[in-house]
Amino acid sequence: MDHLLQQQLIDLHALSEAGEFKAHLQTIARTMGFERIFYVSARLVPSSVPGPGGFAETPLILCDYPSDWVAHYQGKQLARIDPVIAACNATRRPLSWDVRNYTPEAGGAVRQLLHDAIDAGIDRGVSVPIYGVSGEYGMVTFVADRGASSPPLDDSGLLRDCTLVANHFHMTLRQRIGNDPAQVETLRLTARELEVMKWAAAGKTREEIADILKVTPHTVKFHLYNTHAKLDVFSTPHAIAKLVYLGLLEPPGLTGNKGYRMI
Repeated sequence: MDHLLQQQLIDLHALSEAGEFKAHLQTIARTMGFERIFYVSARLVPSSVPGPGGFAETPLILCDYPSDWVAHYQGKQLARIDPVIAACNATRRPLSWDVRNYTPEAGGAVRQLLHDAIDAGIDRGVSVPIYGVSGEYGMVTFVADRGASSPPLDDSGLLRDCTLVANHFHMTLRQRIGNDPAQVETLRLTARELEVMKWAAAGKTREEIADILKVTPHTVKFHLYNTHAKLDVFSTPHAIAKLVYLGLLEPPGLTGNKGYRMI
């Protein structure tokens, strides 16, 4: 492990908010030659595996995958059929993966998922599962940078560094902020703005939303444009995708609690 990476691990101890931890993990990933990161942390129900129904608390997710990919993945509940997720859940060792290795034996929806992952650039990486003695669980995934040369993902030195970084990151984050929702930053959208976006995600027009909320279409337009500005987007579909990505809105077509907090 080089000196820069060592210092970046030490710098983790000065952080106190989820957004800071996410940005720092992104920096560490780039130092190691990776492009994107995914991290999940929660406690598990006894004798269960990670995933829907297996968490005893709302998972904290730090993720910088493309927002349209996240919206598609969550909206279709693709984690239930993702063979990479299944492979990660079946081991307690660091796993280097390439979705192309699963394609020949995959069929139907799984094959489409893997092809879509390649298109989205989420096609190769290293995932490190972390299990604690009291049901604590974490997983750090580093996604390969397709635009740069890097050592093979099964390189023993790289896997050793990924394992050390993942465990140190997870333990430091849990120690500093735990999984306390009060420590997680949220966008400063008003309750009415989120309500308008909820109905927009359900496919309602401005006039229909105005009818539901007993306001004028002009007021609905005002809330939509305010939301666009706060999210730094240029359209309502883009705003919906970003809110889903941030964990502040249910993917279109789903109901109930979102079941995760994404930063």
